[in-house]
Amino acid sequence: MLGKALAPLRFAMTSQAFGADGAIARRFWLLGLAQAAHSIEEMIAKLYDFMWIATERLGLPRMGMTATTFAVVNMTIIAFLLGVAPFVAARRPWAVAIAWVAAVIEVLNGSGHLAGTVVFSGYVPGAATAPLLIIAGIALLSALHRDSEKGPSRA
Repeated sequence: MLGKALAPLRFAMTSQAFGADGAIARRFWLLGLAQAAHSIEEMIAKLYDFMWIATERLGLPRMGMTATTFAVVNMTIIAFLLGVAPFVAARRPWAVAIAWVAAVIEVLNGSGHLAGTVVFSGYVPGAATAPLLIIAGIALLSALHRDSEKGPSRA
């Protein structure tokens, strides 16, 4: 029974699911899953409340949102990333462009959270999973760069 339940997961980790050279697709999935873990941490640690404090202390316009709005925005980002993943695997040019942008954004996102730990001299919501975003983003950028050196997209 458990074997049947895990069949989709086993397929998702095969080259059939990711194409012949699935490095980009696997790394894009990893980025989406890292963002999911990051969003969970942000919700648990109530980043939506901390944003009011952080923006004020940094001299920025006060910014924040309700827990519900924050959750909806984060779930939309995760759904978008995971929804685009099959198109990245198929090397659709528009999806590969999204992968480049998402990788850069996530590296910056993770870096911003880690910078926050320095500015605020301690933990800030999202800091624990920030390294996952940075690692996944850099790994994806590396795969995208290698692929771009091969020539035009096959899709």
